[in-house]
Amino acid sequence: MTNYEKPVVLANEDVAEGVYAASGSNVAGNGPKCDSIYMNGVWQGQDTTPWGDTVPGYKKQFGCLGCPAHTANGCGLQTHYIESGQASSYDVDNGNRMPSWERKGYGPDDPVTDFNM
Repeated sequence: MTNYEKPVVLANEDVAEGVYAASGSNVAGNGPKCDSIYMNGVWQGQDTTPWGDTVPGYKKQFGCLGCPAHTANGCGLQTHYIESGQASSYDVDNGNRMPSWERKGYGPDDPVTDFNM
């Protein structure tokens, strides 16, 4: 699904069934969206496994860390924004929703040399 369409809920007391009213992700719709060219609206947490001899890239090491929509277990655009009733306060981050490593100009596969995220 490429466009979020806010569902319309109609009450019908003649039926005893419910309908789940989700119609897709808000990330690609008219509401707030992911601004990362590397994450593309797909949340990724930090990789905390030991490195060994291989230095990981920024995307693998830090994931979405530093993005204003980043939460401990998912993208806030897909959880908190929806739960807030699509609060307009999320508009303040428009154009800035990307991991801090991307904002600093690092690529997803660049070896990590900057740990100040």
